[in-house]
Parts: sequence; C-alpha cells; structure tokens
Amino acid sequence: MIIKDPEVAKLFADKTRRRMLHMLGRNEYSTTDLAKALEKTHSSIIHHLNLLKEADLVQETHTEKVRNMMQTYYRATARRLMISYSLGETMNEEGEDIPWQEGMVQSTLDALESFGYTISDGEEETARKLLNSFFLRDQKAYEETIEQRQKDVNHGRRRGWHTIKLLKTLNLSEDPEYNRVIDELKDILSSIASEGSE
Repeated sequence: MIIKDPEVAKLFADKTRRRMLHMLGRNEYSTTDLAKALEKTHSSIIHHLNLLKEADLVQETHTEKVRNMMQTYYRATARRLMISYSLGETMNEEGEDIPWQEGMVQSTLDALESFGYTISDGEEETARKLLNSFFLRDQKAYEETIEQRQKDVNHGRRRGWHTIKLLKTLNLSEDPEYNRVIDELKDILSSIASEGSE
C-alpha cells in the first residue's frame, strides 16, 4: 500500500508506530503482546493503535479469551506500507528531514561498516543526503512501475515482484538524478576502499 495522504504519512514519524506496523505487517498481535515486545505501557499501545486504526493502517482481526480476559488481536491492512515519493520530495525541497526514512538511512550507514565502509564524520551529512535521495528516486521508480501495470500478474507473487524489479531498474537507469546520486555514493565508497588498502 502506498501512502499518499500527508496526514497519514506523519504517523510514520513516530518510531513506536513504525515498529508496530512492521510487526503487524507480518503477524497478528494483541495489545499485550505489542506492549511486551516494544516495552511500552498498555495505554501507550492502545493510543498508537487508535491512531493507526483511524488512518486505516491496522484492523482488528479477532478476539479471544486469555486468562479470563478478552484480548483483541490486530494486523496491518497491508503487508507492505510505503510513503509515496511525492511526499518525501516535497519535504526534501523544503529542507526538512524525512522522518520515515531516517531509520533506513541510519541502518544503511551502520550496515556499510559491516562491509568495511566507515563513513567519516566529515562525509556523513553528504552521505545521508545522498542516501535520502537514493531511497526517494528508488521509491519513485517503484511507484511508476506499479502504475504501469494493466492487470494482475497470474504467475504468482514472486514472478510479479521480479518483473517489477526489472522494470524499476530499467526506469532508474534513465533517471539522471538517480545516476548522479549513484556516482557520488560510489565516489565516497571508493575513497574509503582506497584509504583502507593503503
């Protein structure tokens, strides 16, 4: 599901809600389960769930009796929830951070260290901006590819995903801004690799 409503997108600025949606996209959980897993109070989880339910991002699936108490279980309305690139581009143009991408950018920077690429403090801000732009361009190509689809793929989810990936990559290869970002990221990573080999 692609989120195009800016008010709904604002809900993703909160880390707890992002974690809840991630969990609920994969399985059903009760408020008690969520509170334990996220180390939050029951009332805090209910508050977040109510906001997510109002935005049609989560739904109640069933209720069951657990130790003489009725537990309601929830699930995300879509397995994958994504913020439209158009909302991210607008925020980027206004010079604002893109809250729902901060975690992705940080985890990418952290993971690069596992591959031997440690971004220096002097280049971290540039790398963050480039990664933000990379994820936005990638998202734009994904959305444009999805919008091209004229009918459902009858050959299974996996084949459909591989086709989307192929078409998205072809779209990105024609995007000059994406290619600029890739070249600059390659330059940063190449300079780190050459420093490490000295």
